[in-house]
Amino acid sequence: MKRYTIICRDQELSSLVAKNLHPKLQAIGMIHDLEQPELIITIGGDGTLLHAVHSFLDHLEDVAFIGLHTGTLGFFTDYTSEEIDEFVNDLQNEHRIVSTPLIHIECFNGGLRHDLYAMNEGRIENIIKTQTMDVYIDDEYLEKFRGNGLCVSAQIGSTAYNRSIDGAIIDSQIQALQLTEISGIHHKFFRSLKNPIILHPQTKISLRAESFEGAMLVYDHLNIDLHKTTRVDFTLGDKEVRFLRLRPVSYFSRLRNLF
Repeated sequence: MKRYTIICRDQELSSLVAKNLHPKLQAIGMIHDLEQPELIITIGGDGTLLHAVHSFLDHLEDVAFIGLHTGTLGFFTDYTSEEIDEFVNDLQNEHRIVSTPLIHIECFNGGLRHDLYAMNEGRIENIIKTQTMDVYIDDEYLEKFRGNGLCVSAQIGSTAYNRSIDGAIIDSQIQALQLTEISGIHHKFFRSLKNPIILHPQTKISLRAESFEGAMLVYDHLNIDLHKTTRVDFTLGDKEVRFLRLRPVSYFSRLRNLF
């Protein structure tokens, strides 16, 4: 991987790291290429990497990502801002590529379909009124949910928003979809499963409603209004994010660093 570009958090430290990194990369023969990079280096935190993935959504098969951490959370990043020289040195050694699938989200509005992708999660949330949804698993009816919303996360997103709503953390060796409630209503008249559901990676989760008025679909750091939408399907899609791994960092080491 000779051609690279840097996507940097809008912050003084991140900008300084990027400025110092460019000449070191070029000294080992790498070429700064904004148009057709092979390696995307993110400098910041997990949010910076998410922005980078969505920026290259149409070219994911051609690029790999690696992150340097200067932000608040660095679950996806492998190096800190103090490890620039080590990072550059490791780039010259053997490496491996680790791929993770994105969530494919299909929004249906009559005869129209809108396709979206998320790395961490997609969630339907209504902060204006109680949202009622029928939940289908592989087109089989499961339950009627009432509450603020529902979150569908991939394995890699199980430690993100999903964790904050008491979803399960899924080991990195297990590919799965997880469905987690957001402030569900539970009393003697209305009751849903309440607990997170972990499903095999070929599952389709379908959330249907007579009205999504006032609800938003939030996918990673992005969102759209669900006005006039009647159904949203979630699957693990055909797109994958490729991460460049230069040194061993265990999943549980990353997990410990969250706390």
